[in-house]
Amino acid sequence: MKDKQGIRSPGLAVGSLALGAFASVTTEFIPVGILPDVADTFHISSGHAGLMMTLPGLLGALAAPGVLMAAGSTDRKRLLLSLSALLFASALISALAPSWTVMLIGRALAGMSMGAFWAMGLAAAGSLVSEEKAGTAIAAVFGGVTAAMVLGVPMGTLVSGYFSWRGAFIAASVLAALAFMMQAVLLPQIQAGESVNLRALGRFLLRPRGRKSVILIALSFATHFATYTFIAPLMRKAGIGTDIISWTLLGFGVSGFIANFVASRIVDQHLKQTLTAGLVLMAGSLAIMAVSHSHLLLVVAVLIWGAAWGAIPLCLNLGNRQASDSEAEAGSAMFTFTAQVSIAAGSAGAG
Repeated sequence: MKDKQGIRSPGLAVGSLALGAFASVTTEFIPVGILPDVADTFHISSGHAGLMMTLPGLLGALAAPGVLMAAGSTDRKRLLLSLSALLFASALISALAPSWTVMLIGRALAGMSMGAFWAMGLAAAGSLVSEEKAGTAIAAVFGGVTAAMVLGVPMGTLVSGYFSWRGAFIAASVLAALAFMMQAVLLPQIQAGESVNLRALGRFLLRPRGRKSVILIALSFATHFATYTFIAPLMRKAGIGTDIISWTLLGFGVSGFIANFVASRIVDQHLKQTLTAGLVLMAGSLAIMAVSHSHLLLVVAVLIWGAAWGAIPLCLNLGNRQASDSEAEAGSAMFTFTAQVSIAAGSAGAG
């Protein structure tokens, strides 16, 4: 990788990747808050509208290893800029979509951009700083993910309330444009690491730690997104108003952001304990949601769930990075591939 001493401001460079992650996740998850409105516009069911999450998940899964394998030794900065430009185009197409088919095309482009950006951005973040700071850099990029849950999904819901759901996608396109400009200015040239190919992915899966990592990622992401994709229509069906749903989604993100901050400080020394605590909290909160008829208890369970999810992806990614040894890009590709397949499977099954 490029000599880290030659990077003028590695912190700002990592920050540009965090903004890219924020833009990607905001664009991917915007349908969570506006799904009923989009369904009404195109006269389809909420389950059918769930394709706005399923399709990006499937294409993101293919793009994560596929783009890295096709990229070869291409400068990673150039690829990251191309993916941010694609994200901008996808958000704009979704905002202007005249039909359900065009909407799905926009969502497909979002999946391709997001899947490859996650795989490449996570590996790049660790390469921009010294090895002992790699965990902090990765946590910063995941901080962008959590920040999207704090501001992105609720922002989409609130903007939709004032300007319709199309305005939410316009806002997402602005975020993608800002990420592109920051990366163009702040990122150095980033040389490719070990080449990513089917053999490298196979070596990852042959390691016992690699297989365990894939199973944990698959179960965690599928469980989460089977419910999270439809949280707005589920809460509406329970009799909770739109304003309360918006504030609950904001609370979900805030609790997740706090948990991500706390976890990033302890996860290097207590990875297994932090992941276990997060999974137990998520399981407990989902169980409460399944049986409770109290609006207050339902909202509290969502907030606990948000705190759990604030820590879980960070733990899973750091464990996956440890399992990948020196092949960071192959490990990141497997992480993103597994996560996106699980997002698609969870949202499709629940839909």
